Amino acid sequence: MKEFLKVGDTTYIIVGTAHVYEKSVIEVREAIRNEIPDVVALELDDARFEALLHNEERRPTIKEMKDFGFKNAFLLLFMSYLQKKISSDVGIMAGREMIEAAAEAKSLGIPIALIDQDIGITIQKLLENVGFKEKLMILKDVIFPEKGYTIDYIYENSTELIDEIKGRYPFIYEILVDDRDKFMAENLKRIQREKVLAVVGAGHVPGIKKYLGGSYV
Repeated sequence: MKEFLKVGDTTYIIVGTAHVYEKSVIEVREAIRNEIPDVVALELDDARFEALLHNEERRPTIKEMKDFGFKNAFLLLFMSYLQKKISSDVGIMAGREMIEAAAEAKSLGIPIALIDQDIGITIQKLLENVGFKEKLMILKDVIFPEKGYTIDYIYENSTELIDEIKGRYPFIYEILVDDRDKFMAENLKRIQREKVLAVVGAGHVPGIKKYLGGSYV
């Protein structure tokens, strides 16, 4: 999934990926080679980038567990386990397309920019604003899913699935998707270069395009 958007003097190439999808790794690598952008922007913050580089899992620390409350911390651990399981099932490390993008950019002498919100801020917002009912609902849906989606379906129908999340989990949507869409769009606007290629999850593409504005190329 590749979108082109012109904002002022900058052309943004937004590459939407599925974080646990082998095809996304290939598409990201080819997009950078074909477009040769001035900057490659990644849907990562410093902490997540370092963790991916060192193949580390992000787990709550003891201090975080005390600050967040143990019930919330265990919820985060459970979500981390699910991400790892999905990654294992489809044979690709979650976030590998970001590491491949960084490596490809480095090989071509292209600087990278980390444009996502600090993961600690996102988690704090999630735990402070999402009520018990919504947390319980998402756990229920994960453990006893009413629908089953293939990785191909998720990749090709990301907009519909994001709308479904928005309707079912409005506060989670606002914090995990909409707030970060705004944050990443603002960071992209600050990159004053002729051609910027952004690698983001496919579900973030519509929101980032909306907040960037501009016109289609």
